[in-house]
Parts: sequence; C-alpha cells; structure tokens
Amino acid sequence: MDEDEIVGGWSLVHCSVERAGEETRPLGDRPGGMLLYTSDGWMSALLTTDPALADATLTGPAPADAAMAQAEVATEAGVSGGTVAYAGRWERTPDGAVRHHVAASHYGPWVGTTLERAVRSGPDELLLTATTDEGARQRLRWRRART
Repeated sequence: MDEDEIVGGWSLVHCSVERAGEETRPLGDRPGGMLLYTSDGWMSALLTTDPALADATLTGPAPADAAMAQAEVATEAGVSGGTVAYAGRWERTPDGAVRHHVAASHYGPWVGTTLERAVRSGPDELLLTATTDEGARQRLRWRRART
C-alpha cells in the first residue's frame, strides 16, 4: 500500500471560520500549531492563538477588553483559551476526506466522536475544511514541517 500524502508533520499557517458570508480568524493572523499523521493511523493536532492576541491580555487595552477578546477567540476556536488539542486514530474516506477519531481532547465532549474534514493537498500544503451543523465553514491551512 502506498503511503498517504498527508502522512508527516504539518505547521498551521491559517485558520478561518466563515459564517453567513463573513470570515473571522479565531486564532488571529498568525496562529501556531502542529498536525501529525503517522503511517500506522495515529494523529495529533494542536492549534494555538496568535502570540499577539495572547500578549493582548498582558499589554493590550483595558483588561476587561482583552479578556472579552480572549473569550471570543476561545469560543470560536473550540473553547479553552484559544487552544485546541486532540489526538486519536485517523482514516481516509473513499471520497478522500479524513476522519479523526478523537481519543483524547482538551474539550471533553469531543472524546469518542469523529471529526471529518474535506482534504485538498499538494506536495507542501494541506487544506482541511469542515462544515458545522450550523453551516459555518472552518478552514485550516497547513504547511509541511521541515527539519
């Protein structure tokens, strides 16, 4: 069996959510994160807030404004202060999508669920797109990690 082109390490370069034609960037303009797919079917994802947004809580406007901004980021990013983390098994579907079978997560309700993402990939870029039940479209663009 040929190795899947998504196997390896990926660095997050863009995270956006589109709702009713309006796009937001819940993790900021420079999000951080790593996505790992192993050839034996394990995966791990960590997404973090843009350091400029995190610094806003220390150096930004009034503390209440910064706290509100962080709360909005946390809500859009999947709770937990702008950090998303989960791991488990992965598989490809016949139509090329990827399914993440969540075994551990920062967000308890995800454990035991399956998160499905449409996949577009090139040699050094991976675009994962999910559509929520409410019709929002979440896009994550990753660049292949290099040593």
